[in-house]
Amino acid sequence: MSIEKMSLINIVGSISSLDPVLLLCCESNLFHPELAATEGTGNVFHASKEENPYTGPLQSALDLMNLLGIPPQYQEYDGLTLSDEECGQYLKEHTDKIEALSKERKTAVENLSLHRQVLTQLEHLEGLDLKFDEFRHSQHFTARFGRLPADSYLKLSYFSKKNFFFFDFDHDDDYYWGMYFAPNAQLEEIDALFDSLYFERIEIPDYAHDTPRLAAQDIREKIAGEETVIADMDNQIEEEQQKQRQTILQIYSRMKVKHDTFDYRRYAAVSDSQFYLEGFVPKRKVSKFLKLFEDLETVVCEEEPEDADARLTPPVKLKTNWFFKPFEMFVDMYGLPGYYDMNPTSFIGFIYVLLFGIMFGDLGQGAILALGGLLIWKKKKMQLAAIVSRCGISSMIFGTIYGSVFGFENLLDPMFQWFGFAEKPIDVFKPQTTNMLLICVVGIGVVVVVSSILVNIYLKWKRKDYEQAVFGNNGIAGLIFYVGVILAAVLLLLSGINLLNPVFILVVIVLPVLMMMFREPLGKLVSGKKKIKLEGGVAGFIMQNFFELFEFLLSYVTNTLSFLRVGGFVLSHAGMMAVVMTLSEIVGTAGSPIVVVFGNIFVMGLEGLLVGIQVLRLVFYETFSRFYEGDGKPFEPAGVHFEDQK
Repeated sequence: MSIEKMSLINIVGSISSLDPVLLLCCESNLFHPELAATEGTGNVFHASKEENPYTGPLQSALDLMNLLGIPPQYQEYDGLTLSDEECGQYLKEHTDKIEALSKERKTAVENLSLHRQVLTQLEHLEGLDLKFDEFRHSQHFTARFGRLPADSYLKLSYFSKKNFFFFDFDHDDDYYWGMYFAPNAQLEEIDALFDSLYFERIEIPDYAHDTPRLAAQDIREKIAGEETVIADMDNQIEEEQQKQRQTILQIYSRMKVKHDTFDYRRYAAVSDSQFYLEGFVPKRKVSKFLKLFEDLETVVCEEEPEDADARLTPPVKLKTNWFFKPFEMFVDMYGLPGYYDMNPTSFIGFIYVLLFGIMFGDLGQGAILALGGLLIWKKKKMQLAAIVSRCGISSMIFGTIYGSVFGFENLLDPMFQWFGFAEKPIDVFKPQTTNMLLICVVGIGVVVVVSSILVNIYLKWKRKDYEQAVFGNNGIAGLIFYVGVILAAVLLLLSGINLLNPVFILVVIVLPVLMMMFREPLGKLVSGKKKIKLEGGVAGFIMQNFFELFEFLLSYVTNTLSFLRVGGFVLSHAGMMAVVMTLSEIVGTAGSPIVVVFGNIFVMGLEGLLVGIQVLRLVFYETFSRFYEGDGKPFEPAGVHFEDQK
């Protein structure tokens, strides 16, 4: 439960060595670059602002890969004999070739789509034995081809006095295909009439001269030719892809490495003959990192303490044991801790696993969560699945204590009797268990809150923030008040011992309350500041801090009572499974297994989701919010990342 210690590395060398140095930094995956200082160097060094010369070639490689349908992935390129200039020529040549094939294919696809649409319509007009040209060349009338909705076709009889003729050649339940004739003098009126009847016009292409049957036959021949062209283009593109795939990926990989490596020049300070680079490397990896540059005679690498450059804040890389490592996902959600803070992952993970197991205690369901989460983690590497797997183990432990297996509450009784127990350790359905359970979860809540306050005291003291470490509501004053009140209440209720005497009230209650109320001036006084100015004056200060103090005192109560929901979910889970068991008995022997299976699935899905959310809420509000600031910056080592890298 710690944070990786860092060392500051300074790299100085001849400007000709900058690219090899950056390449080694990227390949090591250990160097977190920082912007090198240029001020105070006598204007010898300045920031590097060169335009990346590999942007164009890299984009050309990506464009060609997109044309050929080749997904970006790393390909070893040591055997590539082409120079960078020849790579550019290679990419242009093959891009032009594939674009020409793609353009020809696109034209064929567009024509094919159009011809198929025309053919579909012409097939409904094959009952017409006249040539299309005979209609086109008429001087006195015009023919319109298309289809009418079946309902509109029946309405044509209402317009029998209009000067037009409609002939249908085909129909189905929805449409009638045909044509109407109208004199040219009345064409506009007849067109408007058919538009009102939702007539959908079919545009006969100019190349259709003969009868619909012959025109359809001609179009079928065109379609066959276009399909042949498309297949031929596809074969040529596929052949080109198979033939050039390795070379293209090699060029892409080389350009990607050079492009991304060159991008890191922005971190360097350069002069006419030298460069200066600095960044952080994990302390335990420094020796390995420095060895990378032993063969570069014009380069000098030096290790310094992480705080050697006051401008820079060391990055944060969490160190967590394997069991709680997946819970770093939750820490990342809230922001990383500061470099000089602590890694809270194991602390938060333990609380999460513990509370989840208490709330979702079932041996059988926990085993499914553990195995299912493990399988998904192995296959998909989902951190949430790894968290579920660990929560499943906790559910199995508490499910064994509750004696619950898929809702069967007495299945483990023989095991407990074999070990010499009269009954299972905790029977959730016993009335006397409820009070004991609620008291226990509140006790767990008190321990969690106190632990969080202790962590906050440690972190704030480490930062020399005495205002919060000593006088804050999550500092020593708050700890004395909270523990004192809880202790007095517990002794009074359980043993009848009354600690509320004048001395106890003055030292444990009144004094801490006053310390919390006047934490700001007291903190400044302890820090050595002689001049203390109260914002808003004395009256404003007292009014503001009075309401803040009231909020602090109220939060102690609400935060502690929030843990009652843990006990509530224990009873809720047991109650839902009891309903499932009751329903299985009602449906009889035949339907009982089905009800049990689907009931368990339903409870696991619903209850598991709710418990997971509620535990996350408790972790954040009752734990994280007391000590966590999340102002750290992540450790992001220089590197080249390909799409296929996980």
